[in-house]
Amino acid sequence: MIRWLLAALFIPAAFAAPVTIRDDLGRTVTLAAPAKRIVTLAPFLTELAFAMGAGHRVVGVSAYSDYPAEAKSLPVVSSALGVSLEQVAALKPDLVLAWRDSFRVEDIEPLERVGAAVYVAHGRRLDDVPGLLRMLGTFTGLDVAGVTAQFRSRLSDLRARYAARPKVDVFLEIWHNPLTTISGGHFMNDALEMCGGRNVFKDLPGVAPTVSWEEVYARDPSVIIGTGSASNETEFRANWKERGTLSAVRAGRLEWINPDTLQRPTTRTPEGIAVLCERLERRR
Repeated sequence: MIRWLLAALFIPAAFAAPVTIRDDLGRTVTLAAPAKRIVTLAPFLTELAFAMGAGHRVVGVSAYSDYPAEAKSLPVVSSALGVSLEQVAALKPDLVLAWRDSFRVEDIEPLERVGAAVYVAHGRRLDDVPGLLRMLGTFTGLDVAGVTAQFRSRLSDLRARYAARPKVDVFLEIWHNPLTTISGGHFMNDALEMCGGRNVFKDLPGVAPTVSWEEVYARDPSVIIGTGSASNETEFRANWKERGTLSAVRAGRLEWINPDTLQRPTTRTPEGIAVLCERLERRR
């Protein structure tokens, strides 16, 4: 009895009552106790869970959850085809983290019926990363102050370093066929602006619009950057070889960036932005 009382005295106050957070759909999400079994339905959510120290609590992931290496061995419960409710139920999670852009809201209720709280995140801007880290910290009872501060500090350093650099017009290619870019509503646009780049398709609606070759020729960007649009730099350059009348192609201002640290809003994203800034700097 005395041992139980002593243990109770050292239970953090946050654990003594249910935790309630509003998700990005405006829903109230409540956990009665810190999450011990977590399912992540997007690679960037998997990575964030590991980055803030909750990787050992992740029991199921989405396809392409390949970082860190430990995530590769976890059961895959979702893909572009949707979520396997049966697999999720078998894992008995108490928390499911979903990405709004790849998740059907009609799956919320079935997931809740297996006993899981479901948090749906947008994850479209760089500023979403600290918020998601705080959410994970609240739901797990883990301290995320250090990792959040480091993320903010690295972005602040990049902003300060490139804030006064001359602006350069950029086409950011994330897929080649169909030709796909990002609009102003995406964190990669935030990254471009941080580096002193002007996204020539910032004005388009949506998040990842497809564009025509005619539109690219009309806007004639000074630099073309590929990330995720080819498997390597050689392939990327070959894709653009026939477009020699574009200013960027004619002048050889083509840059290919490995997408691993640039296409997901995670704690590694500042690494990708630093590379992006360096590539733009040498093309000014």
